[in-house]
Amino acid sequence: MLRIVRGKKIEGGGLDLREMASGYSSVIVDLGTGDGRFVYKMAREQPGNLFIGVDSAAENMMEYSAKAIKKAARGGAANAVYVVASAEDLPAEMSGIADKIFVILPWGSLLEGIIKGSKEILGGIARAARPGADLELFFTYSHLHEEGEIGRRELPGLSLEYIESTMTPLYRDLGIALGQKEIITNEELRKYETHWARKLGFGKNRDVFHVKGIIAGQ
Repeated sequence: MLRIVRGKKIEGGGLDLREMASGYSSVIVDLGTGDGRFVYKMAREQPGNLFIGVDSAAENMMEYSAKAIKKAARGGAANAVYVVASAEDLPAEMSGIADKIFVILPWGSLLEGIIKGSKEILGGIARAARPGADLELFFTYSHLHEEGEIGRRELPGLSLEYIESTMTPLYRDLGIALGQKEIITNEELRKYETHWARKLGFGKNRDVFHVKGIIAGQ
């Protein structure tokens, strides 16, 4: 069942997401949206597109959901929706809805699934996408800062070579063609306006990997 965060409340049902999406030029999904800042900011900047933030932690999205449901003159964004779900268990209402999917600085199981190319995570991404949808990934970790998480999840060392030789074939097997692969600067990361993008963007320099792809869909 579709569960939506509206302000400080979680509502089940009552929203026809597909009907809502039909009124917009494009639908952009942000998986692992965290506090939802990115979705809110983008929705304000692009009123002709629908932005859907997805996270399993409903309470984290409440602040920006409360901003979004205000009237436009008071900073609202009617084209921002916050869905309570995990990437591997998206509601049926989101199947084939996205023209573009972002995953920006994932953590926990989402990070592990993205890096290791898990069928559950990538399958969820593919199900949410329209055929030919764009995928944009940003991820980073290092033994200097995230030793504990690397050890717990047995994460491999990150490099462009690993993305090309290991991730790319795994994604291809699930209908996702990875294309552009690059390391971006802290300054470039800050443009994406998520809580962690801003925090890391103003921190010490580190390798942040930026990968783009095309999703065939399911």
